[in-house]
Amino acid sequence: MTTTQSAILAALALAAALPAGAASAACPAPDPAAVSGAVQGMFSAMATGDLKAAERFMTPEFYIFDGGARFDGDGIFDLIGAQQKTGAAYSWKVTEPQVHFACDTAWITYVNRGGVTKTGQTTPVTWLESGVLEYKNGRWLIAFMHSTRAPAAVK
Repeated sequence: MTTTQSAILAALALAAALPAGAASAACPAPDPAAVSGAVQGMFSAMATGDLKAAERFMTPEFYIFDGGARFDGDGIFDLIGAQQKTGAAYSWKVTEPQVHFACDTAWITYVNRGGVTKTGQTTPVTWLESGVLEYKNGRWLIAFMHSTRAPAAVK
């Protein structure tokens, strides 16, 4: 028997010795509420200006397409933070989520129903959004988001 044949047999024996489902053990159970919760958690933290808390819901490589531009985490924080410093307040709510899973990756689409309050006037706003999340260290983290403002309802 050659060295190559011995290595192949050893690899096959090792694979056969692994418990059934060992390969799938790395995939978390599909949990749509945990994925939606990660997105809502980031929104809640950003609404209060707690950027450190918001970062805990994002991968280090996070980025978002919003308003026709690409922002990394710091960039979107700067944009929202500047508005908050002028007295603007934001509210965001994940509604109608649809979540799909592929092992440690999830993608979500949802309607973000919220608003912007400036000088005491609240303007309701609806966004159509999507995101890609990665399962790392026992939780879902947002890697990418896309946000498009929905057109105002026709009156």
